[in-house]
Amino acid sequence: MTAMAAGHTALIVDDAGAVRSSVRWILEPAGLQVLEAGDGQAALDVLRANKVDVLIADLNMPRMDGLELIRALRADPKLRAIPVLMMTTEMRPADVMKAYDAGADMYLVKPSSPAVIRYKVLSLLGVREDPVEPEKDGA
Repeated sequence: MTAMAAGHTALIVDDAGAVRSSVRWILEPAGLQVLEAGDGQAALDVLRANKVDVLIADLNMPRMDGLELIRALRADPKLRAIPVLMMTTEMRPADVMKAYDAGADMYLVKPSSPAVIRYKVLSLLGVREDPVEPEKDGA
Protein backbone atom coordinates (compact mmCIF):
# COMPACT_ATOMS: atom_id res chain seq x y z
CA MET A 1 0.00 0.00 0.00
CA THR A 2 1.27 3.46 -0.82
CA ALA A 3 1.62 6.21 1.74
CA MET A 4 -1.52 8.01 0.55
CA ALA A 5 -2.00 10.05 3.73
CA ALA A 6 1.63 11.06 4.27
CA GLY A 7 1.90 14.33 6.15
CA HIS A 8 -1.33 13.78 8.10
CA THR A 9 -1.54 13.08 11.82
CA ALA A 10 -4.25 11.07 13.58
CA LEU A 11 -4.92 11.03 17.32
CA ILE A 12 -6.43 7.83 18.70
CA VAL A 13 -8.21 8.28 22.03
CA ASP A 14 -9.23 5.09 23.82
CA ASP A 15 -8.67 3.80 27.34
CA ALA A 16 -7.80 0.35 25.93
CA GLY A 17 -4.18 0.16 24.84
CA ALA A 18 -4.93 -2.81 22.60
CA VAL A 19 -7.47 -0.76 20.63
CA ARG A 20 -4.99 2.10 20.23
CA SER A 21 -2.34 -0.35 19.01
CA SER A 22 -4.74 -1.98 16.56
CA VAL A 23 -5.82 1.32 15.04
CA ARG A 24 -2.17 2.43 14.81
CA TRP A 25 -1.41 -0.82 12.94
CA ILE A 26 -4.26 0.00 10.51
CA LEU A 27 -3.38 3.66 9.89
CA GLU A 28 0.41 3.79 9.78
CA PRO A 29 0.69 1.79 6.52
CA ALA A 30 -1.53 4.45 4.91
CA GLY A 31 1.13 7.02 5.77
CA LEU A 32 -0.44 8.61 8.83
CA GLN A 33 1.59 9.65 11.83
CA VAL A 34 -0.33 8.31 14.84
CA LEU A 35 -0.51 9.84 18.31
CA GLU A 36 -2.30 8.24 21.26
CA ALA A 37 -4.15 9.26 24.41
CA GLY A 38 -5.90 7.15 27.04
CA ASP A 39 -8.79 9.53 27.80
CA GLY A 40 -10.31 12.81 26.73
CA GLN A 41 -8.32 14.98 29.11
CA ALA A 42 -5.01 13.53 27.90
CA ALA A 43 -6.27 13.98 24.32
CA LEU A 44 -6.81 17.72 24.87
CA ASP A 45 -3.21 17.99 26.07
CA VAL A 46 -1.99 16.19 22.92
CA LEU A 47 -4.23 18.31 20.67
CA ARG A 48 -2.92 21.55 22.16
CA ALA A 49 0.72 20.47 21.75
CA ASN A 50 0.55 18.93 18.25
CA LYS A 51 -0.99 19.53 14.83
CA VAL A 52 -3.66 16.83 14.53
CA ASP A 53 -5.62 16.34 11.31
CA VAL A 54 -8.16 13.75 12.46
CA LEU A 55 -9.38 12.45 15.83
CA ILE A 56 -10.60 8.91 16.48
CA ALA A 57 -12.29 8.75 19.89
CA ASP A 58 -13.98 6.15 22.04
CA LEU A 59 -17.19 7.08 23.84
CA ASN A 60 -16.66 5.55 27.29
CA MET A 61 -13.40 6.60 28.97
CA PRO A 62 -12.31 7.69 32.45
CA ARG A 63 -11.73 11.35 33.43
CA MET A 64 -13.29 12.77 30.26
CA ASP A 65 -15.46 10.69 27.92
CA GLY A 66 -15.68 11.02 24.16
CA LEU A 67 -18.72 13.30 24.18
CA GLU A 68 -17.07 15.73 26.60
CA LEU A 69 -13.92 15.62 24.47
CA ILE A 70 -15.80 16.45 21.28
CA ARG A 71 -17.69 19.30 22.98
CA ALA A 72 -14.39 20.75 24.29
CA LEU A 73 -12.84 20.39 20.82
CA ARG A 74 -15.77 22.13 19.10
CA ALA A 75 -15.69 24.95 21.70
CA ASP A 76 -12.00 25.71 21.03
CA PRO A 77 -11.50 28.00 17.99
CA LYS A 78 -8.05 26.50 17.32
CA LEU A 79 -9.30 22.89 17.37
CA ARG A 80 -12.93 23.01 16.23
CA ALA A 81 -12.23 22.17 12.58
CA ILE A 82 -10.59 18.81 13.34
CA PRO A 83 -12.81 16.02 11.99
CA VAL A 84 -13.88 13.39 14.52
CA LEU A 85 -14.64 9.70 14.08
CA MET A 86 -16.45 8.31 17.14
CA MET A 87 -15.46 4.64 17.32
CA THR A 88 -17.19 2.76 20.12
CA THR A 89 -18.92 -0.46 21.07
CA GLU A 90 -22.11 1.50 21.78
CA MET A 91 -24.69 0.95 19.06
CA ARG A 92 -27.91 2.27 20.57
CA PRO A 93 -29.50 4.96 18.40
CA ALA A 94 -29.49 7.35 21.37
CA ASP A 95 -25.69 7.02 21.68
CA VAL A 96 -25.23 7.64 17.96
CA MET A 97 -27.40 10.76 18.11
CA LYS A 98 -25.57 12.07 21.19
CA ALA A 99 -22.26 11.72 19.36
CA TYR A 100 -23.53 13.60 16.30
CA ASP A 101 -25.16 16.26 18.52
CA ALA A 102 -21.81 16.76 20.29
CA GLY A 103 -20.11 17.31 16.93
CA ALA A 104 -18.84 13.94 15.70
CA ASP A 105 -18.46 13.77 11.92
CA MET A 106 -18.74 9.96 11.63
CA TYR A 107 -19.71 7.09 13.90
CA LEU A 108 -18.36 3.56 13.74
CA VAL A 109 -19.26 0.59 15.93
CA LYS A 110 -16.28 -1.53 16.95
CA PRO A 111 -15.06 -4.03 16.28
CA SER A 112 -14.92 -3.12 12.63
CA SER A 113 -12.77 -4.29 9.74
CA PRO A 114 -9.39 -2.60 9.21
CA ALA A 115 -10.48 -1.61 5.69
CA VAL A 116 -13.57 0.22 6.99
CA ILE A 117 -11.63 2.01 9.74
CA ARG A 118 -8.94 3.12 7.27
CA TYR A 119 -11.54 4.17 4.68
CA LYS A 120 -13.50 6.31 7.16
CA VAL A 121 -10.38 8.01 8.53
CA LEU A 122 -9.03 8.73 5.05
CA SER A 123 -12.46 10.02 4.00
CA LEU A 124 -12.43 12.50 6.87
CA LEU A 125 -9.03 13.69 5.63
CA GLY A 126 -10.31 14.01 2.07
CA VAL A 127 -7.88 11.33 0.89
CA ARG A 128 -9.21 8.97 -1.76
CA GLU A 129 -8.36 5.29 -1.51
CA ASP A 130 -8.92 2.69 -4.18
CA PRO A 131 -12.07 0.78 -3.24
CA VAL A 132 -11.64 -2.73 -1.94
CA GLU A 133 -12.14 -5.26 -4.71
CA PRO A 134 -15.17 -7.47 -4.08
CA GLU A 135 -14.27 -11.08 -3.75
CA LYS A 136 -14.98 -13.14 -6.83
CA ASP A 137 -17.52 -15.89 -6.34
CA GLY A 138 -15.72 -18.19 -8.70
CA ALA A 139 -18.29 -17.73 -11.49
